[in-house]
Amino acid sequence: MKMIIRIYILAVIITSMFSSCTNQRSAGEKQQMVWLYNEGKALQMASEQRKPVMIDFMATWCPPCQRMEDSTFSDIRVIDKANLFIRLRIDVDKYPEIADKYNGNARKYGGTGIPNILFLSYKGSPLKHIVGYQSAGNLTAVMDTVLTLTRL
Repeated sequence: MKMIIRIYILAVIITSMFSSCTNQRSAGEKQQMVWLYNEGKALQMASEQRKPVMIDFMATWCPPCQRMEDSTFSDIRVIDKANLFIRLRIDVDKYPEIADKYNGNARKYGGTGIPNILFLSYKGSPLKHIVGYQSAGNLTAVMDTVLTLTRL
């Protein structure tokens, strides 16, 4: 009987070790947000999947944008929550007409400033627009609000 209990305990330990290795991300592993870069494709996917759209307006020269990339958009809480959205990234230098269309341009182009994130319904109507650096905690709270709005 003692042998059976030992085998059972060993099996439980091995199973838990295996599941923790396969289900958790390693502490040193850098996670990245996956973005679309085509507005038409993103809006089409949103409509088909009935998911809201999260548009990140940014520029490579923008220090707060880079800070969000390095901290906020690499935070596992944000990445996990972002999977509930169609994610579109617009570089305001490469696509100023798209940024103008959504009032997402940098101040130097007459817009509201960057970084900024616009949330749209799957039908394309604006839900929420936030401007400036966002911490992971703040962004996930905003994402929760947007998800609540989409359920109403």
